[in-house]
Amino acid sequence: MNKLAEDLNRTLENTSAAALLSDYGKRLYVPKGIIVQSAEAKQKAKKYNATIGIATEGGKPMYIKPIRDAFSAELTDSEIFPYAPMGGVAALRAAWLEQMKLKNPLLAAKETSLPVVTSGLTSSISIVASLFLDKGDDVVMPDLYWENYNLILTEQRQAKINFYPFFSDKGGFNVEGLKAVLQGIKAPKAFVFLNFPNNPTGYAPTAAEADEIAAVLVEQAAKGKKIVVLCDDAYFGLFFDDKVFRQSMFARLADAHENILAVKGDAATKEEMVWGFRVGFITYGCKGYTAAQYDALVQKTMGALRGSLSSCSLPSQNAILKAFASPEYEQSKQQGIEKIRLRFEALKQELAKHASDDCLTPLPFNSGYFMAFGCRCDAEQLRQLLLNKYETGVIRLDDSHIRLAFSSIDLEKIPALVNTVYQAAAELS
Repeated sequence: MNKLAEDLNRTLENTSAAALLSDYGKRLYVPKGIIVQSAEAKQKAKKYNATIGIATEGGKPMYIKPIRDAFSAELTDSEIFPYAPMGGVAALRAAWLEQMKLKNPLLAAKETSLPVVTSGLTSSISIVASLFLDKGDDVVMPDLYWENYNLILTEQRQAKINFYPFFSDKGGFNVEGLKAVLQGIKAPKAFVFLNFPNNPTGYAPTAAEADEIAAVLVEQAAKGKKIVVLCDDAYFGLFFDDKVFRQSMFARLADAHENILAVKGDAATKEEMVWGFRVGFITYGCKGYTAAQYDALVQKTMGALRGSLSSCSLPSQNAILKAFASPEYEQSKQQGIEKIRLRFEALKQELAKHASDDCLTPLPFNSGYFMAFGCRCDAEQLRQLLLNKYETGVIRLDDSHIRLAFSSIDLEKIPALVNTVYQAAAELS
């Protein structure tokens, strides 16, 4: 049991709650990770707050204009106040599938389920985990990952996590590490996480690496192993390097083998710059599935949704749907992505100036909102020094890594931010 949960249970000793808590309730805690560290940064990081995973400009959230406009006279009373259908607004589900196929040409001729609307990507991951993971089941994922996986996989589902190093010795995605861990699982099934662009590293595989990942999974499936592959596509579309595979791994895996059930967990959250709308999606793809079989999976997914969230925000769904129809939508969206891309380029340039500084080691990054450093010093000491002395917020990932969200730093502030982080690290080294 996590120490934070043990501390809470100790506080509740000899109370009625202590006697009434379920096993899951006893295991629950609030991680002292991104959310807690971001709250500290909100109070103290007056100069640079590179903690939270949203895109900002001048300290305010970026947005796509047609979505903002939809919250005026565009939405009718009936599009705002009633309950949403359990699986989501039908027109939005169809529109999301259509866009998914446009963004992923490999999906054009492939059959998939209709997306189910969830309350953001966290909800999607939790629902998929509840459908496919029992206590002790094997989960395969890299050692650099989004902290919320811990609550869902370890505390909620009590799964067995099998880690491999995210990066290979050559600096790219560790395909061989994935292969070795998957081969080592003796159980007849496995649950594989693929999160690209990755949070916290900001890395997405190259086209060659994407082919290699698919080949590893197909090889194991051909030997009889049943594999659920959850493609966590939270940051899909934010690809900034020419070598990056610019489609979802879901597009490669949706009909790769009868024993591979590919699941696409994505959301309007980052793709459409609507972080607070809480609109996510779950889509299934597997070779040989019929329309009736996809519908059965959708029905089970809606059952899990009904038993937890019931339904998702109606006005959020309708605002997104209305905005999709605007002729200026795509241009407004691309303007926001371009601003983030320019920050990515500026960050790369500034990091190159510190190539000889060995107190920090930038990990490879080519996409998304983030980049991460390996630290010679203690990462928490560095975070505290940056916060308390330099009014700069970053996220501590573990004892030797910090994460920096360049998406929330204005372009002109990137050089000073990089210099500040290196200066603080040099003090501790």
